[in-house]
Amino acid sequence: MFGRMGNYLQQLQQSGNPNFQQVQDFYFPNPDATYRGAPTYSGGMGNPYANINPYRYSYMDAKENPGDKLFADLIRAQTQDYMTRFAPIENFLASEITATGTKALAGDLQRTRDAIDTSSANVQGTMNRDAARYGVDAQQLDQNTMTSALVGGLNATRMRDSDRRLALLSGMGGITSKAQQVGR
Repeated sequence: MFGRMGNYLQQLQQSGNPNFQQVQDFYFPNPDATYRGAPTYSGGMGNPYANINPYRYSYMDAKENPGDKLFADLIRAQTQDYMTRFAPIENFLASEITATGTKALAGDLQRTRDAIDTSSANVQGTMNRDAARYGVDAQQLDQNTMTSALVGGLNATRMRDSDRRLALLSGMGGITSKAQQVGR
């Protein structure tokens, strides 16, 4: 672990924060692809197609189906490429799905609560400063309005998580189409 990030992670771990493992996995993923489904992008073998020699079967008689053998080599390389680069990412995304949403829901809900609380405090502070300029007492924010904003924000967060779950269930969020577009 490097510099300030290492210090931060060490303090996070010592404080007993339950998010420590997620933060560490995000910044310093374990190279073992089986570890909690964490994606690895390198695969360690470079170009899987580099070992395919298109002339390997050119000495063969047509009755021995050299084209089929070359095609089988290509399919094996494609399968290895998929298993190395794409399957770990799909496994990681699939492991994020729960019965009611995704594993990100709790963190998203907390961030929504924090954002609503912070914005309410900012509005109250602005109202207090404005009232102080005129020498009058500031009014308190309407609690019903704050509660409505919080409920609306939490409901929207749950809906986004439900949409994320459905996207993951129906084709892994479009990974396949995005990967095809990158290759063009």
